[in-house]
Amino acid sequence: MADKTQGNNPELWNKFLSVLDERMQFGLLTHLRRCSGYHFEGDTLYLETSLANDAEYLSKDTVLQQLNVLATDIDIAKKVVVKKHSQ
Repeated sequence: MADKTQGNNPELWNKFLSVLDERMQFGLLTHLRRCSGYHFEGDTLYLETSLANDAEYLSKDTVLQQLNVLATDIDIAKKVVVKKHSQ
């Protein structure tokens, strides 16, 4: 399923979302689909949130650890960074 989130590598982004879907990680998937954007830079995936509660959830240590393990496991990034929502 193609995602409307803006970013610089739709193929890798959709691979990331597909693996979450296959592994039935629907909580993570819901928050990631609401991200306003993403950016792959080197071996890092930067997530940009559009909602403060998404930034708070995705920035939790346990969630970031899970995202980092998944991103490394499927070889799309070695690190995931969440850009905080600002208003």
